[in-house]
Order: sequence, then structure tokens, then C-alpha cells
Amino acid sequence: MHVLHIVGWYPNHLKPFETPFIERHVRALDPLCTNTVGHLDVRQGDRWSLHRRSLKADRTLILTTPLRRWLLVELMATGLILWAWLTRDRRLRHAVVNFHIAYPNCARLGLLRRVIGLPLVVTEHWSIYRLGFKSGAKGLDRIRRIFHLGVPLITVSRALADDILTFAGPPHPPVHVVANAVDTALFGPAPLEREPGRFFAIATWRHPKRPVLLVEAIALLRARGRDARLRIAGGGADLPAIREAIARTGMHEHVTLIGQATPEAAAAEMRRSHALLHASDYETFSAVCAEALCCGTPVVASHVGGIREYLTPALGSPVPENSVEAWTEAIDRDWDRLLTLDPAVLAAAIRPVVDARSVAERYMAVLRSVAAANAIAR
Repeated sequence: MHVLHIVGWYPNHLKPFETPFIERHVRALDPLCTNTVGHLDVRQGDRWSLHRRSLKADRTLILTTPLRRWLLVELMATGLILWAWLTRDRRLRHAVVNFHIAYPNCARLGLLRRVIGLPLVVTEHWSIYRLGFKSGAKGLDRIRRIFHLGVPLITVSRALADDILTFAGPPHPPVHVVANAVDTALFGPAPLEREPGRFFAIATWRHPKRPVLLVEAIALLRARGRDARLRIAGGGADLPAIREAIARTGMHEHVTLIGQATPEAAAAEMRRSHALLHASDYETFSAVCAEALCCGTPVVASHVGGIREYLTPALGSPVPENSVEAWTEAIDRDWDRLLTLDPAVLAAAIRPVVDARSVAERYMAVLRSVAAANAIAR
């Protein structure tokens, strides 16, 4: 079975660390089908440019535009996809076309379905639906219609599915939940002693992440006499705010920014850490929390969104409120208990949900059912 993936976000030469969780979703399918990835996206920027260089995708077309109107971006995205489809390698016989990230690429999904003439699936990871795209514009109705066409929807959590269905309203599409995939050969427990007081955080630091809260919680823990230290990996728009918080709290010697980390480096950091810290106002799933658990590292995380579907006190500390006081209290209260949690037990608890092979089998079952339904309809 040959699947064509049209992705809006993917690691690329402009942003090599962009949304690795989408790449892992796609690559998990490799043992079970043939995948072709087209990274097609229209992005807002300061000037016009077209980037064709492919880092991880089979074909990349990233159009950057200074235009800000939603409708124009949608039309350009549709045009880009149609052009890519008409100029595709016709020797490849695709059975299913899987769109990842619905907007803006799927804004004209009905037209794309007629032109492409193959069964379609939409896989969604984006948390923006919960916020209604932060807009009350009429253009939201065009986004809602994406989910009114009966095209099957795959989401990484039940929380995200509920957000999309609430945002879009009826009629609802068929919905399937397939968790993020984790390479459990890389992210697995190792015979290492976790270092008390050494905490780790990794993300692309932008809303809805709350890294400043973590810095302030470390400062308050130290004021309580805890030898708490934090290593922060990743980039993002909030890095200046993190640096300001470190300076303001005097945490230069206790909070370290280590920059972008390879998956191997991130796994090593997780295994050595007292716990992974992940503060966020919302998460559709949180692959980094799942990766830490696969490494046998407890997770202290905001009790929000998809995280609530797998993080229990037996696996770490769900924090019910995103305040410095609540975070400090949770870490201080569970300090000793977190160190006693068995890495093998933590990894075994999360592995059935996120192991790449298990995820691929669930994912492939959806794609096969869509292809089979289309064949029967014909």
C-alpha cells in the first residue's frame, strides 16, 4: 500500500527541528507501507520566497508571503497542492492521501478531493482549535467546513478530537485516536542512577509552554533548601523571556540553557534526571513527556489536554494549576517519591500506548479501512 503524506509542518532546512513528532508519525508506518512525503506549506513572512530544498521530505515546497489575509493564504495553499499533484511522479500509485495539519492546506478540501480522486484522511496535532484560532473572523467557517465533509480524522488524543468537534460543530467526521509515536529503542531505560535535584525540560519554547514558570519554581525550591537545578533544551520565541527570568531570579548557576538537543542527547538527559518538567497551558499529547516515561524518568507536568490521558501519580506528578506555588509544592512534596519510582515500571506503563510499532499498526488499520471503504464505494 502506497500512502502520500501532504504535510504542512515537517523538519526542513529552514527549521531542522520543526515538529519532529509528525515525522515520527509518518516514519512509524515505514515497515507496513510505502510512504511518500510532500512538505507543502504557505507561510507568512517579511518577503516572497519559495524554498524547494528537502531535508526530510521527498519533495518540499514552502512558499513564504508577506500577505496576511487568511483567504489569500488559503487560495495559495490550494494552488500549491494542486500544482504539486499535477506535477507528481505518476509512476507512484497512491492508495490514500493523508493530510497532516488541516489548515490552510485543507481549506478547499472538497475541491482537492475531486481533483485528486483518491480517499483522503486528515491527521491533526494542532492545539489551536481549543482557542478558536484566536479569532472571531468569518473565515473560521471555512475552517469548520473542513470537518463537515466526512473525511476521516485522526488525532493524537481524545482531548484534541473533542476540541476539533466542538470548534467545528456537526456534522462530525469519523474520528480515530492514534497517539504520537516514540522510538522506544532510543528512548528506553538504562542502568543509570538518576541524579537527585537535576531536572530537565525540552520543547520549542513558545505559547502555550510556560518555561518562565519553571525557572521561578526552581528559584523557590532553592529558597526552601532544595538543591534543585534545571537544564533547558530547545529553541523558540520565548528564549529571551527565559534568559530574563534566569537573570531576575539569580539562577545563572542553577538553570542552564543547552540549546537544541538531538534525540540521542535528549534521551541521555532524561535518563540522568530526577524528573522531566513540562509546564504548559495546553498540550494535545506531549511527545516529550511520553519520551521521558519511556526512558524510565518520572514526569512532572501540567494536568492539561492529552497529558491527562496517560499521566497519573504512579508515573510522576500531574500539577493541577499553572502557578509557581503549585509547581513548587508538587515538586517539593514528591521529591523523594519521584526518586523511588522504578524506571522499568514507568517505561512498561507507557510503551503500549506510544511504541512506534503499536502506533503504526493502529494507524495502518485506519488507512486500510479508508482505502477499503473507497474500493467498496466504487
